[in-house]
Amino acid sequence: MLGLMQSSELRRMSNYFPDNIATALKEAIINVFWKKQDVRALFQRCDVDAQLVAAQDWNKYKFHIVSPIIDSLNSNPTGIGPLRRMLQETLAYKDGDHLLWLSDGQKRKRDAERCLEHLRLLVKDHDAAKESAEEQKRARLRKVEEAQRGAHFQSKLSDLQKRFLAYCGNSDHRKRGYGLEELLYDLFFLFDLNPRGAFKRTGEQIDGAFVLGGDHYLLEAKWQEKPVILGDLRDLDGAVGSSLDNTLGLFISINDFSLEAIESYSQGNRPRLICMDGGDLMAVLESRVELPDLLQRKKDFAVQKRRVFVRAAEILKGSS
Repeated sequence: MLGLMQSSELRRMSNYFPDNIATALKEAIINVFWKKQDVRALFQRCDVDAQLVAAQDWNKYKFHIVSPIIDSLNSNPTGIGPLRRMLQETLAYKDGDHLLWLSDGQKRKRDAERCLEHLRLLVKDHDAAKESAEEQKRARLRKVEEAQRGAHFQSKLSDLQKRFLAYCGNSDHRKRGYGLEELLYDLFFLFDLNPRGAFKRTGEQIDGAFVLGGDHYLLEAKWQEKPVILGDLRDLDGAVGSSLDNTLGLFISINDFSLEAIESYSQGNRPRLICMDGGDLMAVLESRVELPDLLQRKKDFAVQKRRVFVRAAEILKGSS
């Protein structure tokens, strides 16, 4: 039941939701589901007509995508089910902490929470729980399918975590190194980053490669007792520099980097590398952050602040 009018009254109106609730729902979706891919996934989960979603120009701002879809659903006889599910999923967010990893995460968190609170004040008691028997059945099936897909992904990620922890106890450095290369390939494959295994170029041995956001990355991975030194970073930087312009580098050192290496490399010519350590890798394996999101935020820091190594723990706190 909507707080401002009964569902029977809503059906006599031209719109299911009054204008103030429809507008507040638009603002909440735009601010809570920050990435366009998350907005699109929301529409798919809520059974929005695929043709209506595809008809939007996804190169435009989110408002110009979300607004016409909600307006269309709000005036369509079949729109009430998707609208109610979107309202329910949006109000399931209790805060905006999931946005702290963004470059302006504190502001995004405040904006999302403000929109959620405004929507909650307008919507006191909506009747999403009183869907028809058919809608309830579809919702249950959808939840089962989502749980199965999520469980399969989580199972794969959990297996990778177990492999990594097993490698931690292996004293054979050679086997541990090969095992790390295989684990990283499987991890990048799981996150659809189009990985490639180790390969050789003239005078160079490359541990791997992958693609993220249109950029090609060369990968160097080391698991040694001592932190990585400046010369190691410069070796990968040289390999990146001899590649095409849209090539960057990711250096993964399980046992950290020397402070001198990070500071000296960052103060040199334009940095072309971002760095991860074992703690960052565990943050991904423990599902605290998705790998593509972590790499993108690390790239943001390198571009904006010339910081080539920002730890995942710092990024997740939104304190960088």
